[in-house]
Amino acid sequence: MGAFHRAESIDPAEALYRFSVRCDRAMNARIEAAARKAGISVTAFVQRHFESILDARPNAPKLATFDAAAFDAVAFSKSHNLSLMAAKLWCALRVHADETGQVQRFQTLLAEDIGCDHASTGRLAKTLIDAGLLETVRKGKMGVGATYRVIGEGSER
Repeated sequence: MGAFHRAESIDPAEALYRFSVRCDRAMNARIEAAARKAGISVTAFVQRHFESILDARPNAPKLATFDAAAFDAVAFSKSHNLSLMAAKLWCALRVHADETGQVQRFQTLLAEDIGCDHASTGRLAKTLIDAGLLETVRKGKMGVGATYRVIGEGSER
């Protein structure tokens, strides 16, 4: 009988709801492939899709196209008073950002992108946030990477 929990003991802010999405096998395969390519779970991919629809800012300015090959990490780090690794993280986030500047990516993948240990990516992201070049949209949770919005260098808040 100890397994019974009263509804009042559940924090409404922490309550999660699960929805099902109906699709055929071909669509399921496309969703799974897109999630693998994005480096996130299928659940996180579908969640991000619906969040992008519900959180859409219709009049939000779109990001200018970004050429990572032309990005000068040294000049960027000097102009923003950042470490070179923080500049590389900004570039990696910018590469994966959508047209509104939002990006959701696991720390382990970001670490691979910039060639550092995954424990450093959180500290580097905090540096970018403090510099006004990044903002947190949603904190990461188990199995879902954090969502950021890239600011600066061709983007608007």
